[in-house]
Order: sequence, then structure tokens, then C-alpha cells
Amino acid sequence: METRETTASREGVREPPSRLSGVLAQIGPGLVVTGSVIGSGELINTPKRAAEFGFALLWIVILSCVIKWWLQVELGRYCLTNNLTTVQAINSLPGPRWRKTHVIALLYGVGYVFSMATLGGILTATAGLLRDTLGWDVRVGAVLLYAATIFLLYGGLYRTLETAVTVLVAGFSLSVLICLALVQASPYAVSASQIVEGFSLRLPPGAGYAVISLIGALGTTANEMFMYPYWLLEGGYARHVGDPERPSPSDGWYARARGWLHVMKVDAFCATALATVVTMGYFLVGAAVLGGRDVGGLDVVKDVSRIYTETYGAWSLVVFMVGGFCTLFSTLVVVAAATGRMGADFTASLGFIRWDDDTARVRVIRAFTLLFMTIWLGMAFFMTRPENYVAFGQAVNGLINTPLLMVAIVMMAFRVDRRLRMGPLAAFFLLVSVALLASTLAGSAPEMLANMGKVFAGLRND
Repeated sequence: METRETTASREGVREPPSRLSGVLAQIGPGLVVTGSVIGSGELINTPKRAAEFGFALLWIVILSCVIKWWLQVELGRYCLTNNLTTVQAINSLPGPRWRKTHVIALLYGVGYVFSMATLGGILTATAGLLRDTLGWDVRVGAVLLYAATIFLLYGGLYRTLETAVTVLVAGFSLSVLICLALVQASPYAVSASQIVEGFSLRLPPGAGYAVISLIGALGTTANEMFMYPYWLLEGGYARHVGDPERPSPSDGWYARARGWLHVMKVDAFCATALATVVTMGYFLVGAAVLGGRDVGGLDVVKDVSRIYTETYGAWSLVVFMVGGFCTLFSTLVVVAAATGRMGADFTASLGFIRWDDDTARVRVIRAFTLLFMTIWLGMAFFMTRPENYVAFGQAVNGLINTPLLMVAIVMMAFRVDRRLRMGPLAAFFLLVSVALLASTLAGSAPEMLANMGKVFAGLRND
């Protein structure tokens, strides 16, 4: 489940494209991230919160999607110009460490494991979708999805993964845009007053847990940001720049680095823009059609399909189910692939393998991918309320992983080589985005923590 492209080689140096058409031809890592970004958050968590709170959380949805772009770019900038994986990048920062691994990385690893409850919910919800459309038992569907994911990832070729995810992304993006257009021609049409309500910048009572889970679910979340450098490296960006020239990089290296950083920014922008449009689509139609209803259980995806069926009849269910499958399965595939790479990165950081030992790295990537996929499969055998696990994992991602990664990224941003560092305006927006995210999390955390008893009760009673 790994390719030799992971480690930037001494060969393959390439000048960056100068025209927009050439830049767009090189984007890809962001599409892979989008395959993970647009998933359970959009299909399960977003419509569920829209059903609970109506249009009042629209501003949180947009904020969660847009504001993280500056964080994603700065993490990508640091890793690309230094040819580092995410864990290696965090380890390069000052601070306490254990077995040469930075405490931020260690704490993030713990948070990541708990946030993976989301994937158990995704696998179960996708199996429930197969049950509703094909009549298969949920356990049978889960096993088949497990096998299909392993089969797809076994070759480990980045280009294969990128192509598969691009097809899935196109499927669910087209689906939700069709849905939004259909709703606007129905009794559920979204009105201007409802949009205004969505930008009231207020939080409804009891929305603290929902807000934090949305921050951990929408846009390029902390986990997707953590994954992004792996796809940058495997997509060849660092190889095209060439190994960092120490101690005095040449003018040619700086020029290539600036050029490929521009490509990376466009790549991240396209991913953010697509995720924002699709997420807004899911939220708006969810609030319009599902407002005030109970959405959940093994039929959670079918419940959300009311967006279609109650607007245009039973025939439209096919459109939704295809889009829903693409949405959930793409997340399952991308996160499974990334989890294996993250596991190998941590294993190398802790000194158990050498990262540049391709054979050992491939073996560990496969082991971690199989381990987590098997855990998610086991969860699917007993889970009946997958949306509870989806929301819990995303809340962990929002409350724990997001602040940890924000601290690391801000430290990285001001340690980049001055000739490649962000400008004053970008630095301003980076700090503003961090301040907004931190204040939103801090304002919502007390209410969320006060209601954790109910959250755990929902997991226990599943």
C-alpha cells in the first residue's frame, strides 16, 4: 500500500508550470484530500445538525471550510520546502519529546486514534446504504466494503488512488449540485430570509457539541491537514523541487520552490473551494428538507435521502444513493490509505524502523492499514447508531487535534526560509484564522464538556 514515490528522490527535478493550464494539470494532492474532506461530515453530520438547528449554523459551516486554507498552505509550505513528512516536520520544532518524537506529535497520535471512531461509523453507514439499495445484510456489506478497500489500496500506487478518488469526488459533487437545483424548484426552496438567518453569527442553545463536531468535520480538518504532506510528497512536488540544498540553496532551487509552492496553493484552493460549495449544498438542502426531524440509526443515509425523495419522488433516490456511496466510500479509502502512512511515520519517528527503508516502510503501512480497517469492521458488527460515532470522532478532531496542529503550524510558518516565507498579508490571515478557530472552540467547549455524559451514553447505548 505504498509507492516508491513517497521519498523524494535525487532524480525527477522539474521546472514548475508557468501557465494556469499547466498548473491545473498538476493539481492532485488536494483532490485526494477532498475525497476525505467531503465525507461523513457533509453527508451525515451536516444534514443532522441542519435538521436539529435549521439554518442558524450556516456561518459555522462556511467558517469551518474556508478558514483552514491558510493553515493547510503553511503546513504544506514547510513540508514541501524541507522535504519532510508531517511527523518529521513537527519533530523539527523546539519542545519536549519522547524517543525523539515531539510531544505535540505524540498527543496528536492519541487524539487521532480516538477520532477514528468516525470511520467505524462511516463503514457502518455505507453498509447500511448497501442494505437499503441492494438488500444486503449490514455485516455482509461491511465485509465487502472492507475487502474492496483493501483490494484498491493493495497496489499502493498514488496515481491509482488519485484517479479513483477523482471519479468519486466528481460523482458526489455532481449529485449534491443536482440536489440543490432540484430543491430550489420545490416547496422546500431556500429563501433569502433563511440565508440571512444563517449569517446571524449566533449559536442556538445546546449547539456547543454540534459546533465543535462541525469544526472537526468540515473543510480541511486537522486530520486531513495532517495527511496533506503525504500526498504532496507522493504527488512528486518535493521531488520536482529537488532535495533542499544545504547550507546555501541556489537561486535555481529557490525559483523551483516558489513555483511549486504556487502550484500547491492552487491545489489547496481548489480543494477548499470544492469542499465549501459541496458542504454548503448539503447543509442548505438538509436544513430546508429535514428541519425538525430525527435523523439517525442504520438508516441515517436513507433518512438524509428524504432531501431527494420528498422533493422529486422515489426515482431521485438513485441519484442520492450513488452520490452518497461515492461520498462515504471515498472517505473510507483515503483515510485508510493515510492512516497507514501516518502509522509508518510515527513508527519511524519512534525509532522502530528507518523511514528511508522502503521495504520496512511498506510493511508497516500495510500493517497499520489492515489493523485500522479490521477495527472499523469489528465496530460495524455491533453498531446501530453510526451517526453518534461519526459525531464523536469529529468532536475529538475539533477539540483536541485542531488546537494541537494549529500550534505546530504557526511555529512552522515563522521558521520557513525567509525567501520562501509567507508575506505580511498571509501572516495576518493565518493569525486571524487561528484566533477565530480558537475562540470558537473555547466558546463552545464548556457546553460540550458539560454534555459529555449524554454523548457517552449515546455511544454505550448504541
